[in-house]
Amino acid sequence: MMNMKRLRNAVRVAVLLGLAAVTLLGCALFQTGSPKDCPRVSLLNEAAKMTEYKDGPGRDLTDVLFEARVLDIKTTCSYAKNYVRVVAAIDLAAQRGPAFTVGGANVPFFVAIIDKAQNIMAKKEFQSEIRFSATNRRAGVREEIEQTVFLKDNESGTDYEIIVGLQLNERQLQQNRGQGY
Repeated sequence: MMNMKRLRNAVRVAVLLGLAAVTLLGCALFQTGSPKDCPRVSLLNEAAKMTEYKDGPGRDLTDVLFEARVLDIKTTCSYAKNYVRVVAAIDLAAQRGPAFTVGGANVPFFVAIIDKAQNIMAKKEFQSEIRFSATNRRAGVREEIEQTVFLKDNESGTDYEIIVGLQLNERQLQQNRGQGY
């Protein structure tokens, strides 16, 4: 009697293990490919903020039109046969300064694609207008940018990086580097 009970338990375990193996094999047969990673998206630290001054030689606090910065970047990507499409939501914010009068702040920014060797494959500049209300000194906007990276054979999104930053002039870049101008 005891041997028969052991035999039934062994058969049950074998059947369960067989069902588990068939289920796993079925999942592998229907998988369309391994998940692919998105290109890394980075904020260029030296181009994360900018100060815009009114025309003229003055460069103290009273001459500031506005200050702007990149607050956040969120991305998603999807693959097709020979390319990866990256959608980036870029959050920009600005604060008006004492020299600001009316309207909005025109904030230039860029999105660039670089390869593993740090070569710029493509770069595009954009303008974002951040409008201030009469009562608020600060305002922000979310810009949604779509980039397509064409892939060569045996490449994936991880072979590229997307760089985001504010499009600065030489004076603004030197100021961000702490070198004055």
